Amino acid sequence: MTRHPFFADPALHTGANAGTDKIADWGSTVQAGQQFVVADTSGDWTAIWFSGAKVWFHNPDGGNTTPVKDVTIVRSGTNTVPLYGNGYPKASEYPSGLSPSTRKAYTVYSFPAGQAYVATQPPVSTDDFFVSGDTHVTGSEKLYTIQYNHRVVLVNAADVSC
Repeated sequence: MTRHPFFADPALHTGANAGTDKIADWGSTVQAGQQFVVADTSGDWTAIWFSGAKVWFHNPDGGNTTPVKDVTIVRSGTNTVPLYGNGYPKASEYPSGLSPSTRKAYTVYSFPAGQAYVATQPPVSTDDFFVSGDTHVTGSEKLYTIQYNHRVVLVNAADVSC
C-alpha cells in the first residue's frame, strides 16, 4: 500500500514538506460533516482540495466518503485569489464619521488557481455594524463562505466562478 505523507498545514509547519502524527498536530485531520471537492483518485486513494493543496487519504471502495448532491462549488480561475477571515466593506463605502474596519487577507492561506471548494451558503454582501449609533454598513462586494481546511473562510465572489 502506498502511503502519502501527512499534510503540513502552512500555519503549523512553515516550509515543511510533511506534517506529523503527533496529537497536537491537527493540520492533517478533517472533521465529520465537512465537505470537500475531490481533486483526484488513484486506486484506493482519494485526493481533496484542502488548504491550498491536493491532499490524499486512504479511501478503499469510497468507504470514507459520502457523495453530496446540490452543493455550490466555487472555483478559482487562472489566478490565485486571497482569502479573508472577515467581510468588511471597502473603506470608501463607510459613511462620513465612521471609522472603517479593515478586511485583511490571510498571509499563510490563499485559493490557488485551478482549485475548487464547497460554499456553505450563497454569497452575502460585505457588512459592518456599529453598536454606538446602531449603524449597519452594507458594502457592494459579495463574499462566499467556503470550507477551506479546519475553518471556514471568505472569498470574493468576483474572484471565483461556480
